[in-house]
Amino acid sequence: MKKTILAIAIPALFASAANAAVIYDKDGVTFDVYGRVQANYYADHNKSVSGTADSYKFDSKTGNTVFVPGSAGGYEDVDGELVGSSRLGWSGKVALNDTWSGIAKTEWQVSAENSDNKFNSRHIYVGLDGSQYGKIIFGQTDTAFYDALEATDIFNEWGDVGNFYDGRQEGQIIYSNSFGGFSGKLSYQTNDDVAVKVTDIGQGVKEDAVFGSDVKRNYGFAAAAGYDFDFGLGFDAAYSTSELENKVNGDEGNKDEWAIGANYAINGFYFAGMYTQGKVDNDNTGWDSKGRGYELAASYNVDAWTFLAGYNFTEAKDNDSSYEDQVDETLLGVQYNFTSKFKAYTEYKIQGIDNLDDEFTVALQYNF
Repeated sequence: MKKTILAIAIPALFASAANAAVIYDKDGVTFDVYGRVQANYYADHNKSVSGTADSYKFDSKTGNTVFVPGSAGGYEDVDGELVGSSRLGWSGKVALNDTWSGIAKTEWQVSAENSDNKFNSRHIYVGLDGSQYGKIIFGQTDTAFYDALEATDIFNEWGDVGNFYDGRQEGQIIYSNSFGGFSGKLSYQTNDDVAVKVTDIGQGVKEDAVFGSDVKRNYGFAAAAGYDFDFGLGFDAAYSTSELENKVNGDEGNKDEWAIGANYAINGFYFAGMYTQGKVDNDNTGWDSKGRGYELAASYNVDAWTFLAGYNFTEAKDNDSSYEDQVDETLLGVQYNFTSKFKAYTEYKIQGIDNLDDEFTVALQYNF
């Protein structure tokens, strides 16, 4: 779904980028800075711990390939805690002529030191904006496939897990354009020697079960198309594929996923739904995993209040086995905006999977 429609549908769920501070704007050059700081209290709960498959790794000391046994999955108790985090980003644009402009953006997520002290890049890209000729960017950001998931991704904390999307990827070339109510996007990812994120499809195990733990992505491709009507109804569809390879034994295969979605906004109400199917297979061993899932999301905005509800579900199977549930959760949320830059929210996750506890969080967030 396009950002403009999302802004109309749920204005209270503001993003940091929408509150960016203009640092410089002169002679065709603009530079903005934005970010946020928040503190969340997370309640006690149990979380699932995925098992790992048997694999082989190269030992640089001995020069041999060694066997690494896998581990069984299970559940882990997590105590309630208060966690702080922050986000910082900037974007720039410089006019090259009457049509084309050079653009760039960076954004990082930073966790508090007593949590995990991680400094993670989210968006880092540079490119060209050609107005009616479209936009082309180079770097790290969401692939084109995310366009079919954006409509249901409305929660502050949870949601958007009824799919098998691999998340933001580095080394991409992305072209996007729109005409009237139509929009389209193409993304191509170049070789990634360390495929650091390959989302689960198998029954509680990662694609490690198919490709082993030392995996690279030889390439990735995604395409998306959508149409938004003037009366608040929108449709989106997307497809992605990537070639994966085990760097030790050379096994190769593919991961594929497609998704379709719809959304509708009227008089403060917003509704969205998405359905997806995914598959990962190993050409050398014949192993394959298939998954399917869907997401539902709704919100109602009145004055400074926003009320949210959602549902996420996925199921998967390996080879000729039966489908088993992977995700089954109902989400509820309430948000209050003190101002356009300061808000409080609480969200509750009701688990439908055995041995997993319900979860809730309460948070304050300051945006700039």
